Amino acid sequence: MNNSKKFKEYLKNQDIEGLKSIPKGELHNHGGLGMKFETIYKYTDKQIKKPSENMYGIKGLDDFIFNEYINHVKTKNDFLWTIEETIKEAINDGITKLEASIDCHEILRFEDENNFFNSIYSIVDKYNDKIEFKPEIGVAKSITDENLKNLVPKLIESGVFRSIDLYGDEAITGFERYKDYYKYAKEKGLKLKAHAGEFLGANNVKEAVAVLNLDEIQHGFRAIEDEYVVDMIKERNIRLNICPTSNLYLKAIDNIKNHPVKDLFNKGVDISINTDDLIVFDSNVSEEYLMLYNNNIFSVEELDLIRLNSIK
Repeated sequence: MNNSKKFKEYLKNQDIEGLKSIPKGELHNHGGLGMKFETIYKYTDKQIKKPSENMYGIKGLDDFIFNEYINHVKTKNDFLWTIEETIKEAINDGITKLEASIDCHEILRFEDENNFFNSIYSIVDKYNDKIEFKPEIGVAKSITDENLKNLVPKLIESGVFRSIDLYGDEAITGFERYKDYYKYAKEKGLKLKAHAGEFLGANNVKEAVAVLNLDEIQHGFRAIEDEYVVDMIKERNIRLNICPTSNLYLKAIDNIKNHPVKDLFNKGVDISINTDDLIVFDSNVSEEYLMLYNNNIFSVEELDLIRLNSIK
């Protein structure tokens, strides 16, 4: 029985362990937050507090990260542990291609930049026989001009990172500030991503694509609100890396059955299904697939097509 046939059977039979055994990709993952909460709970000797179940938007997520999480991830060894645990979690879920972001500020934990780059490369190499881990440069919109200028170019030039992602509160509008860095990243062969169109409308997606010349969009589902933007995404062959449970948890949508992911799929938009921040949203990729199937959003055939596209 081939993987596609097995995958469909496992969905129909509600076999989560079977689903975990099937190869799949994850293209929207924030590396330090990519483990189950129970994992970091044990690591911190049960000191870290569980994320609130009543988060509203990115500010609610940031409240957990900056007022709780960082109090327990203090050293470079703590940081490296979070990256390895993210990879281990992905391997356990059958992820064979993982694009996980590492915030550019993490380099400041290290004595020198080469120590940082070598540490990340060593992790890539350590798990290379089990997973294709493609580190991604994470750039928060709140970054200072000084750090944007001093940190991002050297990460682009390092050869360690395969893509770049811009994230943060969508209320911080405008993408011109990052344009030259994205152009440079493209010249160096990096894939270009950015968060857009999760809370703000289709125009936020259109602006991000136009200014940054994106290859993929993290979330981006509000593109559905403007047919022109949907057509632009299709014409440019831009993939939307969607995280349904995250969108529901942060109240970007009111009901999973109202998520426009299926409408986008039906219009021919390339999509992938991802976790976003597993530590908070507590749903791995296999569980996301099963949830979408159980809510009659996608058929087993459609989910298998999405899965196959995610590992191309």
